[in-house]
Amino acid sequence: MVKKEWTYRFLSLLLPLLFTACQGEEDVYGIFYADIVTCHTGNEGLHFSYQTTDSAPADTLYPVSPINDNVKEGARVLLQFRPVEQLDEHRKRIEVQALSAIHFDTLRVVAHNDMEKLPDDTLYLQSAWKTGDFLNLRYRIDYHSRPHSIMLITDESTLSGDTLKVQLRHSRNDDPEGHWSNMYSSFNISAYRNRPYTTLQLYVNQVNFNHKYYYFKLN
Repeated sequence: MVKKEWTYRFLSLLLPLLFTACQGEEDVYGIFYADIVTCHTGNEGLHFSYQTTDSAPADTLYPVSPINDNVKEGARVLLQFRPVEQLDEHRKRIEVQALSAIHFDTLRVVAHNDMEKLPDDTLYLQSAWKTGDFLNLRYRIDYHSRPHSIMLITDESTLSGDTLKVQLRHSRNDDPEGHWSNMYSSFNISAYRNRPYTTLQLYVNQVNFNHKYYYFKLN
């Protein structure tokens, strides 16, 4: 059975995010970037790691000023920043301009007989990309007033073979028509990434394209 608490633990997607991921822009303040990063805490204070592409090595970003945001080790957030100093090839100091919470979760396994019980409402997919242990998505939901829910799942009966088949499931929660709101999600797939899979197949019930499947290499 699908555990009922999974439904209740869906993250409420209430507000649009303000920034565009994976882009650099130049304005009167100079070049700045926005990307989904992983938070790290410890003796060095809050700092971040991220990959520009799936094949790129991880870079570490150190804020020039302390950040008081209460974030946990390993959390994924949307970071807007300006580079300040290159410490070495994969480490740099940055000026943090904004730090925004996003929907962060792990891949969940669902029994085959319970798959049809999960919602599969449409959304507007803008981009999907994989970086290391994470599958990241940028999308829009038609939001009015009720919290929506997002979950990344895999059918337990499909775990054999060389392709890890995952599905993005969206619930509108009977939310009336409203306005399109930009959202980001990042899912940790590390528990399955290093198994004998060679390919990640992603299903998204999107409204903007006829196709619903995307494929990524697993290494």
